[in-house]
Amino acid sequence: MAAAVRAVESGEQSAASFFNDAPAARPAAPAAPAAPRERAHAAAPASAPAPVRPASARPARGPGGEVPGSGDVREVLAAGGAPEALAGKVAEALGEHAAEALREDPWQLLAVPGVRPDQADGFARSLLGPACEPGDERRTLALTGWLLERAALEGHTALESSTLRDALAKASVPDPDEALRTAIAEGAVLVFQDALDAPAGARPRAAEDEDAEQPVRVLLGLDRYALAEESLADGLARLASTFAPAQDGEAPAGDAEWESAAAAAASASAAELIRTVAAHGLVAHSGGEAARAEPAALVAAARVM
Repeated sequence: MAAAVRAVESGEQSAASFFNDAPAARPAAPAAPAAPRERAHAAAPASAPAPVRPASARPARGPGGEVPGSGDVREVLAAGGAPEALAGKVAEALGEHAAEALREDPWQLLAVPGVRPDQADGFARSLLGPACEPGDERRTLALTGWLLERAALEGHTALESSTLRDALAKASVPDPDEALRTAIAEGAVLVFQDALDAPAGARPRAAEDEDAEQPVRVLLGLDRYALAEESLADGLARLASTFAPAQDGEAPAGDAEWESAAAAAASASAAELIRTVAAHGLVAHSGGEAARAEPAALVAAARVM
């Protein structure tokens, strides 16, 4: 990314050239957190603050199908060397004041699906000139949101702070720690604490240790995904409470058939899902695109019973 910005500065490449490059391969997503998460009230207020620089309400399309404000957006895009064809998507993403928003913060271009950080950097360099810096607060906030959006597409609604810090460093942010502190203070991200399980073979906690602080890892996420996840968890908990618990010593119906289906599963993860469904009235399965094979194996097993 730094090389791309230097190329624009030196005139070797135009800002528009970055929009014509083939998209970079999607990075592998970090491991999804397994334990339930709790919001860290000490790090974030109890009521979620409004996101930084919220977009205006999306305008309705005009009679010709064009989003109002697209004309002004085209002028800004042209000034920054970006394709004018993006005008409609920018106006939809940023609202009726999209042109003004882009002039004030060129990195808001990252709110448009498909735009990469190097493209937004080239656009910002063309508009801001020497005032465009890798540590610009507007840039670090936009990059933080973009990274979390990418993680959400991979099925992870929160990332460890260390993972996000490393990603910002790779994006040439000079002080990733300060960037995260700013994002938290501005309300662009929410902070959560994920309780860590005791390692295998660890000594059970004594009664006098009950008040000791439990080790946690710090997670960061976007507010809309956090609220949706909390709402889903509440709904699942209410649904799970409607099932009658199995009596002691009572074997689940069809236990042998389920075990046979699990043994015949094509993968260990599919077998685990089949056994889990056999033993529980409600199961939540996650994992994004890569996890579709397990439910398919479960359905196939249920059909032959």
